Order: sequence, then structure tokens, then C-alpha cells
Amino acid sequence: MKTRSCDIAVVGAGPAGAATALYAARAGLDVVLLDRHRFPRDKICGDAVARKSVAHLRELGVLDQVRACAHEPVGRAVLSSPRGASIEVDLSSAGEPTPHLVCRRELLDNALVVAARRHATVLEGARVTDVTHDDGRVTGLGYRDESGAGAVRARVVVGADGFDSVVARRLGHYRHDSARWCVATRGYYRGLDVAPGTVEVHFLPETLPGFLWIFPTGDGIANVGLGIVHAELKRRGVGLRAVHEAVLALPRFRERFRHTERIGAVHGWNLPTPDFGRTIAGDGFLLAGDAAGLVDPFSGEGIGNALDSGRVAADVIAEHLQSGTNLTLAEAYPARLWQTLDRDELRLHYRLRSLARHAGLIDFLVGRAAARPDVLDWIRGMTAARDAVASKRALVSPITYA
Repeated sequence: MKTRSCDIAVVGAGPAGAATALYAARAGLDVVLLDRHRFPRDKICGDAVARKSVAHLRELGVLDQVRACAHEPVGRAVLSSPRGASIEVDLSSAGEPTPHLVCRRELLDNALVVAARRHATVLEGARVTDVTHDDGRVTGLGYRDESGAGAVRARVVVGADGFDSVVARRLGHYRHDSARWCVATRGYYRGLDVAPGTVEVHFLPETLPGFLWIFPTGDGIANVGLGIVHAELKRRGVGLRAVHEAVLALPRFRERFRHTERIGAVHGWNLPTPDFGRTIAGDGFLLAGDAAGLVDPFSGEGIGNALDSGRVAADVIAEHLQSGTNLTLAEAYPARLWQTLDRDELRLHYRLRSLARHAGLIDFLVGRAAARPDVLDWIRGMTAARDAVASKRALVSPITYA
């Protein structure tokens, strides 16, 4: 059996895992990165790469490679209400006319893995089968690839292997909470009429408190999907893909999609949102990205928080292994992570999601924004880093509506 030793074994080479590997390698640590797939591979996602994610890609030196792939620079968003009123929001900022982009995860993740290969040992097609312990401390993992069984001994194991994380399950820290989690669909459509540089978000009675999105990915293809709270879907007793098809057949979308070509099937997946009481770190291990449940509860965006968690994980592990202090992963990682992601803002996003259950409220907001430039500017403030939190807090205040 093949056996390797390293400082960090990272399971999962998506944004969280690849970022952990790259940032840890910069800190001088020896990293083994494992993934059950071979890259490039598809990953079900909305494909939106927001401003925070773009900043990480730039810092990691892969932004140019991502921009060389098929993608769509984004500087505008169209929002529509349940009754069909719509507004256009300018997402640009000083010096950044298109601060966001949309890029298929097959391409985005591959760019990160290509970079990781230069700085870490990357084992593709390696399916983790076990997490090893020594006197209660995680010490490594076992895996299987096409050549047979293997093992990695590591000073720290990072589970960045998605919502159904093998690492979390093996350690007894997997938790599926349908009241918190969302589920989503994704389909690719060719020939859809979408304005250049524009993403669309449609709040519909069929999806509340979620929404339907239309995100152009470049090459004449658009990512179309919807997100909905899992418990809400269960309460209605309907299938996720059935909701997707029913929404696209609504009068406001039927003609737009009549002559499009769907590429492949409509896929569904889970969006694990934050549970601040969940164990995400312990002696010799931590969880990052979707494995830690970091998807934004309101927007459903997960790439930026995953990249943040990779940076935090690498920093905390480097300090843990190199400082010679009594810094423990179980205390330091959650504290640093929730500070970075802003626990209060995430709680605020849960409140916004609750508000979004009310179709009349969304109709009121979008209608006022369509009629009043000052309200539209206020909504735009939610997309700007310096104004976002204040604008969102105002959104949950009764005084605002009075």
C-alpha cells in the first residue's frame, strides 16, 4: 500500500480545497490535495463568481487563466418581483465596470487545480475511504485510486469535500438541516436572449423565499436554475426538477425558452447554510467550504465563502504547526472563520430570507425602486462592499417601510 506523509492532507479540490492548498503552500507547508474526480470535471453550481471571489482569484494568481476561459464579465443585474415588475441594478464600482463574472465551474475549478499542481501533490481519482485516528486525534486518511489502496499521514486533515463530506461523516460531524439548507437546480441553455454583462434574478411565488436565476456563462450559453429552502420544498410535496420545468413554462418565460436548446439534463444539489453550533474543527482536522456549511443563506452564493474558508484554514493551520504556541484548531479556526465571514451579517441574511417569503413585500420594494431613484440607489448599496451591511439592516427595519 502506498503511504505518504505531509503537513496537510486536503480532501476535495474545489474552491475551498484548492485555496487551502495554495495558501498553505505559500506558508511553506507540504500539502497533499486529493479528489475523487479527475480534472476538468463538471460541478453543479450557479457559476456566479462575485467580487470577493474575483479578489481571491487575483491573489492566488489564477484570475488571468479564468478570464482566458469562456466566461461573462458582469456589471448589471435585473431583478424582478412576483408580479413581474423589474429594475436594473448597476453593479459597477470605481475602476471596476464589471467587478463580477460568471464562469462554469468545470473551467473555474480546473484553473485552481492547475495552479495547485505547481505547489502541492495532487492526487486525482483518489476516493477517500477512511479517516485515521491515534488516541482521539486525526492523523491521516486512507484512499483508493486506480492502482489500489493508499494512505496519507498528515499533521492536519482538511475536509473540503462538499455538502456530503466523507471527512465530516467519518468523524461524526455531518448534519443535514432541511430548515436551514436550500436545494437548487441547474441547467445549461443555448440560444437564450440575455443582455450582455447582465445577470437576472427573478423572485416568483413558486420559489419564495428563493428565486430563479439566469446567468450568462459565455459562448452563447446561460446557466439557469432556481433555489428554494429544502423544508419548503418538502412541505409542498413537489419535486425539485418539476418546479424548475414548471417555472420555465410560466407565461413570463415561456416564449424566451421556446426556441432554446438545453444542454444535458437539469441537475439538483444541496446548498448547506451556516449552523454556528456545528463542529467544524477538532484535534487534527477542520472542515472548509460546503463541508462546513458556508453557503450564504440569502443569495445562495458559496464560492466566495469557500475561498475565504480556504484562506482562514491555511493561516490557522500554519500558525498551529509553526508557532509553537498552544493554539488549537478547535478554538482558533471557528473563531477566525466566523469573524471573517461576519457571523452577524450571516444572521442578517437568514432574516432577509424570512422576509423574502412575502411576495407582497418584494412587489412593494421593486415597485418603489422602479419609481424612485433614491430607493434604487439604496438597493444598489447592498451590492457595494462599503454600503452592504447598512443597507441590509435597513431592509429588515419596519421604519424603512413606514
